Amino acid sequence: MTWTFQVDVGTRPDGTRDRQRFTYDTQTVARREYRRITSEVAAGTYVHVTTLTVDEACEEWLTGRRFRRGVSAANTRNHLKAARRYFGGRKLAQLTKADVDKLVDWMLTEGRVDQRTNVDPDSLSSRVAAFVALHTDGVTTKAIQAEFPGQDIHTRLSALLRAGRVQRVSRGVYAVAEAQEGAQPHGVKPVTVRSTLTALSMMVQSYVDQGKLPRNVVALVERPADEIDERDDDEDTDDPKAWTVAEVQRFRVEAQAHRLYAAWLMSTYGMRRSEVLGMKWTRFSDDALKVRRGRVAVGTTTEENLPKSRRSRRDLPPPAELAAALRSLKKVQRAECLALGIPWDDNRLIVMDEAGVPLRPERYTDEFQKLAKAAGLRRIQLKGLRNSSVSYMLALGIPAHIVAAWHGHDPSMSLSVYSVVQGEDLAAAGSAAFGS
Repeated sequence: MTWTFQVDVGTRPDGTRDRQRFTYDTQTVARREYRRITSEVAAGTYVHVTTLTVDEACEEWLTGRRFRRGVSAANTRNHLKAARRYFGGRKLAQLTKADVDKLVDWMLTEGRVDQRTNVDPDSLSSRVAAFVALHTDGVTTKAIQAEFPGQDIHTRLSALLRAGRVQRVSRGVYAVAEAQEGAQPHGVKPVTVRSTLTALSMMVQSYVDQGKLPRNVVALVERPADEIDERDDDEDTDDPKAWTVAEVQRFRVEAQAHRLYAAWLMSTYGMRRSEVLGMKWTRFSDDALKVRRGRVAVGTTTEENLPKSRRSRRDLPPPAELAAALRSLKKVQRAECLALGIPWDDNRLIVMDEAGVPLRPERYTDEFQKLAKAAGLRRIQLKGLRNSSVSYMLALGIPAHIVAAWHGHDPSMSLSVYSVVQGEDLAAAGSAAFGS
């Protein structure tokens, strides 16, 4: 037996009464809830709880967001994937702090998606992998390129290697990767969990603000901290996210012979990858590099859009070496266009390959890693050059607000996020403390 009552909880948008039916398992609970609900209705504090599932709520929230940049929309959607996978058809109103704590534990221990199975069969990567699978003894890069003319198969092969779907059996020869039997589930990094909780909390809070949820339980969950790197006492403790000045100089020397040396100089001067790839010749002069647009990867496509923030829109006076490198690259590209019979246009992008095709962001990153490896340098992410640039300028005594203006972000970001203290900085501080 169940106990049911009806209560007018308000007025619908069309002016009619909003009468709701409530059903409970026992008379005692029904009486208690009747008193609570009618009291809240009378006081104007009653919350008409949403009946959407977590998955439905996420989709509704994403649809209603007005993202200025496509990459922001894609990133937010990706951040919510784990929660949507874990909770699925669970009612949003039924979520508790304990449920979200379990989501965190699951993500940290087994939340990583197996890229071998989580693939789009119609994507270029999957078609390349399928073609490689036809050749049990391996297939050359040249043969793969011939099968997919005009496609950036180098970037796809790099992604397939990282995902463990193919393996490089020799230089320029690829084969299907051997299956790993008994593979154990893996978790994601704490920073990934924090991104998911941030996006999930924003979604839940929107329903709280609409009066469709009583509270934001996600906001009550403690965010996981990054693990402390426990290394031996005699190991180097330099931060792996940035290079020292000497290491950056070694990279610059190695990159001098590269066709896109000017682009690598822009990166070493702290420009974002999107800004380098989005720079056009019309925005370059001996007086300024005008940062106005950026090119970013959004799934399998590349999108050109506005800078990341208002501070990102800036005019940078190019150092003499950078201006000279850019003028040299422009001459090279003019000659390439002439040889290909392509009319020159100053409105074209600066970072393009020999065939006049803009470089995919992933390929630019791959080229960076190849140069770094050739120079015998520690592996860092491409964005580590930005950290290196900020750190070096601050070490030179340049005021933080000027460093921030050069890099296109808030001064607090220069000190709290991008600045990396190197061993030589600590040595200088120790020596200067008492004049020793």
